[in-house]
Amino acid sequence: MAIESESTSFSSSRTPRSRIVPNSSTTPRKFPRQERSRRTVEQILDAAARIFHEQGYANASTNDIADEANVSIGSLYQYFPNKDALLLALGKRHIESTTTGLSELLAHLPPRPEFEQVLRAVVDFLVGQHELDELHLLVMHKAPRTLEINIALERARATLVDLTSELLATRIEDRQRRALIARMIVATIDSSVHDVILRQTKGEARRAAIDLTIVTALSIIESDDTFR
Repeated sequence: MAIESESTSFSSSRTPRSRIVPNSSTTPRKFPRQERSRRTVEQILDAAARIFHEQGYANASTNDIADEANVSIGSLYQYFPNKDALLLALGKRHIESTTTGLSELLAHLPPRPEFEQVLRAVVDFLVGQHELDELHLLVMHKAPRTLEINIALERARATLVDLTSELLATRIEDRQRRALIARMIVATIDSSVHDVILRQTKGEARRAAIDLTIVTALSIIESDDTFR
């Protein structure tokens, strides 16, 4: 699968350049190879998520995180050199889980679904993901950036673009045109979810924003039909 050149709305365009950090300061010191080690790393990351949420990133310390995870500070430092490394690991885990969830959602849709049904399912899923992940703004908007995390974001977008393009195959035969429309739809949903929908209070205002997002995305396809 080709990696799209443009970045997502989570990319460095939302993060000051001063927060772009070298990989050497955030690269894990050790990668877990055994099941027990993997459980320890997940335990540390879960604890970091709770501490960052409760105390804020600036006030949290690696000692607090180690205590919350019920591991020694030495065990934490075996895997993560600092808070930035923990935050980046949480970001990567969030990207992977969201991409996997979207892929599974689309794979279990009924045969030949209406595209509006697909769009609504995707938007509802993304909104739900962010409501459940209270650290989203911290992890995805304020975290320091590395080349690795930006590549992960680009791959996540490329995956969604490819899936969208597949769903459009029966409507748009030209492959390049279909890819363009898919990218525009993904960009519309991405920006709408983060810049509009999640900023609306839950209830009628948020539902109206979701409905407008669906209509806007559908209008991209309809416009393509008009101009071809």
